[in-house]
Amino acid sequence: MNREVNTILNNTKETQRDYLFDNLRAIFIILVVLGHVLTSMIGQSDVIKSIYYFVFFFHMPALTFISGYFSKNLEKSRATTFESLLLPYLFLNIITYIYKLTIIGEGYFGFRAFKPLWGLWYLLALFLWKFFLKDLVRIRYILPLSFLIAILSGYSKEFSKYMALGRLLCFLPFFLLGYYCTKEHIDKIRKIPKLVSVAILAGAGILSIYLLRVKIFGVGILYLWKPYQRKSSNYEEMLYRILVYVVAIAITVAIITLVSRKKSFLSQIGRNTMTVYIFHLFTIPILEKLEILKGQPYLYMLYSIPMTAIIVYLFSRPMAKKIYDTGMNRLTSFVMKKSI
Repeated sequence: MNREVNTILNNTKETQRDYLFDNLRAIFIILVVLGHVLTSMIGQSDVIKSIYYFVFFFHMPALTFISGYFSKNLEKSRATTFESLLLPYLFLNIITYIYKLTIIGEGYFGFRAFKPLWGLWYLLALFLWKFFLKDLVRIRYILPLSFLIAILSGYSKEFSKYMALGRLLCFLPFFLLGYYCTKEHIDKIRKIPKLVSVAILAGAGILSIYLLRVKIFGVGILYLWKPYQRKSSNYEEMLYRILVYVVAIAITVAIITLVSRKKSFLSQIGRNTMTVYIFHLFTIPILEKLEILKGQPYLYMLYSIPMTAIIVYLFSRPMAKKIYDTGMNRLTSFVMKKSI
């Protein structure tokens, strides 16, 4: 009887579920993986580099926006982040460090507990955003203030890789935009004509090609953490950062407008984006080490699409999530006392 009731309740939840954000998360995590697969070849092809520019304009800002959107329960955000984000970050940072030394064969580069290795910056930043969100939203005009601080932070070298401070500040506006965004806002965004959204995406693609051709700025600007270079003018790189914010928001809005709310093959992927994100950080370095199709950028570009699909599919499966959850729960239970 209880099993029948649970089945009915689960089916009801599935019927009521809005799959928009599952589908959005899936698209953005696919682009994260694709961007990282392409990284090793951006110096060998302008076509690959222009795709890279386009993807890096918005994929992490968009994921950060969605993380903020689902952080509206302030008490829950603060209560669960230590075990769900900070401990996994610390464990994975150590595991990644050992992995790079032993499996990848990198030379000794010194362990730094609070200098995140590669994509692990997102876990640390997410922990800090969620933990302090309850206090941040009490600050008057925090949203416009976060944009101002993010833009001006480039003038200080203090905000760089340590504790992911550069990205912590630069991506905070997207997290807050997500937090303040409501279902009503999403509904209004989705009323934007699809033709306008397609035009935005096309314009962003053209802009990516243009920026590459005229060499206005390097890809480092898109990472949103590097301090402004002294050799540039006082305002030049600041304007580039503002451009990145404008383009990232515009593309995110366009994609929200175009993505379906219906259940699709993307929906399952969207439920397990964390495992895709974590496991792909261990997969990409191996692929780079193998130097597949090195010196053949166009074949590599064709290869990158099925490889991205394989990575995303495998690591979004329930089994991958079960492996991650089981391993992390055991590590966490070893460190943490049981609740009394």
